[in-house]
Amino acid sequence: MAAGVILGAAPGAATAGEWLGFRGGDGSGVAADTAIRRTWSEEEGIAWKVDLPGRSVASPIVVGDLVVATASSGPQQDQLHVVAVDRESGTIRWQRVFQATGRTLCHPTSAVAACTPASDGERIVAFYSSCDLFCLDLEGRLLWQRNLAVEHPRAGNDVGMGSSPRIIDDAVFVQVDCQGDAFGSAIDLATGEDRWSVTRAKLASWSSPLEVDVAEHGACVLMQNPRGLELRRADDGTAVWLWEGNVGGIAMAATAEGRVFVPSSGIAAVDPTADSGRPLWQQPKLSCGISSPVVFGDSVATLNNGGVLAVADRADGSLRKQVRLAGTFWASPIVVGDTIVAVNMEGTTFVVDAGGSYEILAENDLPGSFPSTPAVADGSLYLQSETALWKTAAAAQP
Repeated sequence: MAAGVILGAAPGAATAGEWLGFRGGDGSGVAADTAIRRTWSEEEGIAWKVDLPGRSVASPIVVGDLVVATASSGPQQDQLHVVAVDRESGTIRWQRVFQATGRTLCHPTSAVAACTPASDGERIVAFYSSCDLFCLDLEGRLLWQRNLAVEHPRAGNDVGMGSSPRIIDDAVFVQVDCQGDAFGSAIDLATGEDRWSVTRAKLASWSSPLEVDVAEHGACVLMQNPRGLELRRADDGTAVWLWEGNVGGIAMAATAEGRVFVPSSGIAAVDPTADSGRPLWQQPKLSCGISSPVVFGDSVATLNNGGVLAVADRADGSLRKQVRLAGTFWASPIVVGDTIVAVNMEGTTFVVDAGGSYEILAENDLPGSFPSTPAVADGSLYLQSETALWKTAAAAQP
């Protein structure tokens, strides 16, 4: 690990009115919105529902007046859909279908549409397990495409790929970790050409890249695999620092005020300026499972596969509370105002007080299987099951 690096403050919460990528455009999972409706059901408190044209385990995004989702269909799941829904009316504004060029074999619990799309507010990028990457404008016109499995023939695995793209400084970052052609690339949003590309360890991983601002280097991208983390400059790919450790392969790290909170035998808080590489603290009771941690205020929270929500002090890792939620969880928890929102696979959304009591304030059920992390914009949640997209009505104004 290199010394002399100072991480800037954590990126701000998601831009008000939009949710531009996995866990928001900055990947923090913290919404700019201060309040959402706390109760709803299939019969009440739902603004609209849209059936998807295929199957998806990706999450929706909100850009401008659109909600964008991806799906795959066909006997071989090789038809790749990008669907743009009018966020007010719930009508489908446009849909584009592309043919997969890479492998579409996935584990039954996953899907070819497993990677959450991303946007810079003007363009949309959609990435699939087949390693096909498409860039469209907000009218659905194709600007460019990259068939990365053609360029890297051994990219992919039998489980399926799941890393979501991240947009930083007019480039889209993709992380393709597998046992074959593993690589990370920065691709220019305007041209579709590589700015830089690096070979990565031949290890399967489904974690997504994360933006981290570093005082001496500017915008950087953080990538992880089961062996550790690497931080690279966003502009030219230069390695800034490495952290070696036993790291989760799905849940992605979180950052806040000069610390990186790493899914590693619970959560390990890492200071990248330290020479030793030892965590500042490690809390094994902060178990992530598939879900990524979320940092808010002076707290860090995790949610394991079995539904235990754990909250700790982010300064020293001391455990504050453990709350058992029902069901199985793939979706990551997010924070909206003074609440934590967590959606289980069985379709129950838990609204939990984030102000100190951590009591369950509401449980709301919708039909279907929900592996996707919700999006938030203008007081509404956008909840996606494997086959449908739902919008909750906005919170009542006081």
